[in-house]
Parts: sequence; structure tokens; C-alpha cells
Amino acid sequence: MLKVMLVDDDVPMMKYLKKLVSWSDLGMEITAMANSGKKALQLFRETNPDLVITDIGMPQMDGLELAAELKRIKPEIRLFFLTCHEEFHYARKAVQLDADDYLIKDELTREQLEEALQKAALEMKELLKQLGEQSYKQDLIKNKDVLKERFFQQVMSESSAEETLNFGKRLGFEWGGSQFLVSVGYLNFSSFPEDYRYSDVSLLLYAISNIAQELSVGSIETTTFTDSESYFICIANYQPNLSLNTVEMFHQYLDLLKDRVKQFLKIDISIMVEQPVKGVESIKWEVKKLKQLNGNAFYNDNSSGTTPALGADFWSVDVTSAIGNEWNKIVQAFKDKDKKSIVQALKVMKDKARKQLLEPRELVAKCSQWVRVLELEGNHKSDDSFHHFLMKCKRLDEALLLLEKKMNQLYEAKEHVVYDRKPKLLQIDQYIAEHITDNISLVDIADYLFLNPSYLSRYFKQETGMNLTDYVHRYKMKIACHMLKNHHENIELVAFKLGYLERTYFSKVFKKYVGVSPKDYR
Repeated sequence: MLKVMLVDDDVPMMKYLKKLVSWSDLGMEITAMANSGKKALQLFRETNPDLVITDIGMPQMDGLELAAELKRIKPEIRLFFLTCHEEFHYARKAVQLDADDYLIKDELTREQLEEALQKAALEMKELLKQLGEQSYKQDLIKNKDVLKERFFQQVMSESSAEETLNFGKRLGFEWGGSQFLVSVGYLNFSSFPEDYRYSDVSLLLYAISNIAQELSVGSIETTTFTDSESYFICIANYQPNLSLNTVEMFHQYLDLLKDRVKQFLKIDISIMVEQPVKGVESIKWEVKKLKQLNGNAFYNDNSSGTTPALGADFWSVDVTSAIGNEWNKIVQAFKDKDKKSIVQALKVMKDKARKQLLEPRELVAKCSQWVRVLELEGNHKSDDSFHHFLMKCKRLDEALLLLEKKMNQLYEAKEHVVYDRKPKLLQIDQYIAEHITDNISLVDIADYLFLNPSYLSRYFKQETGMNLTDYVHRYKMKIACHMLKNHHENIELVAFKLGYLERTYFSKVFKKYVGVSPKDYR
């Protein structure tokens, strides 16, 4: 329906226009009526009509002034002028404003109005069609990736097969075959070079999609999508043919994709795939099933091919009880500078986790928390990318390899630490220790050292690689961890003793540096 607005200070005339023709039969609907130019301008912005019929002779803002403003807001608006005047200058002005017609009130008939409206409607539809085709072509060229994402959302929706295929066809996806091969792939984060960050994941997935689109194996045509869970999905559409082994070609294609990604991006990927499915409506269920099977395969070391069979459910074993002692050995080995014991403890942790089938999400979350405390103890800035990667690991081997790399980094950093701290830094540590129950600010420490706060901030950042406020919080959180583990004070008292008057704020700071809330840590 085309939306129409009527504008006239002659209210009976507007009512007459409303009844003069069957608007619905013309594919139109009156969505707004105004008795002044000012009111019409307000309603125009609210209702966004396609066509406006306006009187010319109105007080304050006449129809011509209104039309000029409407054209500025919406250049494609269709305009009809309605007036009792027949002076040429009105008609000339209307023509300048690209009006569709100039209607004389005293001479207006139903046939005349219908003819004018039908002509305008036809021109509007033709214009919209042209604009639509032009916009569609531009979208395909400029927004190919966005449109592909929209198509994947359509595939994963509850839409009918016909709707999905028609939508895809408009976007250039010709899925004419009855069969589909679906694979779900993910990044092996433990294979990432050190200079890769978690923020690079979306870019890497985009690169994998581009690499996949450039590959060709036999006659198979594959489309690759990515989703918000850091998966990439390869879908091949085909018509069964006894002379072609499409399943084998698809596996060859996926193997080639893994090789190319390793070659160009320097990372490993894992891909899971099962048997062909029939009909586009089956894709969403296959994707969901593969993700579910993959999630339950945390303790399986397969990285490609068909999905492993489901094993036993994860046991309800507390992670800390199961491997906490091994982590304590790692912490002690760090203090003793015993790298061999760190490696051995990690191996035992891995074996115990696999044997007892510890719940994967709880396992990686606990390991992340322990590493954060280790970073805190060593005054290392928390590596958010590592923690993001660890939480996203799909296999135990991947998670433990990533953890082992992090342990090596922390150990090497500890080996090269400079213990000869400069006098100013020692004074800062002394001030924090003596005022641990206070809410310490940069200005407080600057006053204590008789330094300009701005200079102190720059100096501290240059010497330690972190800002002073961050350092003070880290200093206090190390003490908080010790107090929560070894004392019986409640969380409110711990917060108060460390200069945090509000438990909520203390919990927020604690979680930022330790990874969990004080309650969960205890």
C-alpha cells in the first residue's frame, strides 16, 4: 500500500477527498491528514508518506513552501497541488517543484482524481523497481559478505525451503541440487603465533572464508559461512550422480582448505563432517548437531573427518579437588624455578582430566582463573587474548598445549625479571603497604613523593608497562586472594581492610584481575 497524506485548511474539502475515490482499490491508504503546513510537516516526519495532496493557499506556510520542504526531506515524494486558483504563476511554481498534477477544486471529479493517482502510482512502482534493481546490484557488489551472512541466517531460521532458496537466488546462491554436505570447522587456538590476538579471530574467519571460496576440487561447488561462535561452515550443494563420488571430493576439498590455511595464515583448523543430508531445511539441524557432537568430543583428539561417537556423560567431579594439587605443585615449582616439575605437573593434570572426564567449561574456566592469579603474583599484565582463547578451546589437547605455552612465557618472564627496583618504585610499594586500608589515588602517591601527578603517571608507565592505578589494584588483589584462602573474614571485611568501602566495587575489581568473583574464588 502506498501511503497518502492530505493537507488542506478547508476540512470539508479533505473529507470530500477522502470519500471521493476508493483508495484501497488504488493500492493506497490515507495515513495522515493535516489542516496546516506546519502540522503537515510534523506528520510527514512521523508517517513518511509516499504521496501528498496539498492545498496551495494556506496561511503561515502555503502549499508551495510545504512542498519545497518535503522535497528537501524526501526527494522522491509525489506531489499533487489542489487549489481554487488558476493563475499561471502557481502552475509554473508547481512544475518547478516537479509536481505530478495541478488539480482545480471546483473542477475535480472522481474520474480525474483516479486517473491522476493511477498514473502517479504506476510511475512510483516503476521508479521503485528501478531503484530496487540498482540497489540490489550495488548490494551484491559492495555488501557481498553482509548479504552472505543474511543468507546464512535465513538458512538457520524456521523459514520454508522455498523461501530460503528464493532468498538465496536473489543473492546469487543457486542451490539447485537436492543434496547437501555440511561441515563445521573451528580454529585451533594453541597453534596461533604469539603476535595473534583474540581480536584477530573475526578477521581470520573472514580470511578462511575467502580462501575457501578460491579453492576448487573437481566439479564440487562450496559456500563458506561464519557465525558468532567462531565457527566456519562449509556447505556443498549437489545432485547425486553415480559417476561422481561427491563425498570424497568434499573431503579432499576440506583437506586442501586445511593445508591452505596453514600455508597462508600459519594456524591449524579442525573440521567435522558427517553424511549428506537432503533438502535445504536439513542444513540448520545438521549444523546444530555437528556443534553439539563437537562440544561433547572435548576428550577426543580427532581434528577432521567424521564426528566421534558420543561417549559417557561428564562426571560430576569438582575440578579443584581433581587437579588442584597439581596446580599447587606448579605454583611451588615457579617459586623454586623448577621448570621440569611444571611440565610434569601439567602432564599429570591432563591425564587426570581425561581419566575423570572433568566438565570442559569448568575445567578451562578454573585453569584461566589459576593463571590470572599467577599473573597477578608475578606482576604480569593479564593476557586477555590467552584467556579468551583458552575459554574457546574445543579439545583437551588444545587447551593443555595453550596452557603449557603460557606457563613457558611466565617462567621465562620470571627468569629475566630485574630485581634491582629503582628507589621511587620501592617507595611506591612502601606507601601502598603502609596505606593498604586507604583508597589510594595517584595524587596521594604523587604528594608523598613530591612529584607532579602527570609526571609520576608517565614515569610509572614507562618503568613498569602499566598505569599506577592498575598496579595498586593488582597489589591489593594479591593480598585479597591470600586473605580469602587463608583467613575466615567475610568478603565485606576483606574489602574494608583493603580500602574498598563497597563490596560491589571490590567484587568488580577482584573479578577483573582474578577472573571470578570473591565468592567463587573462595
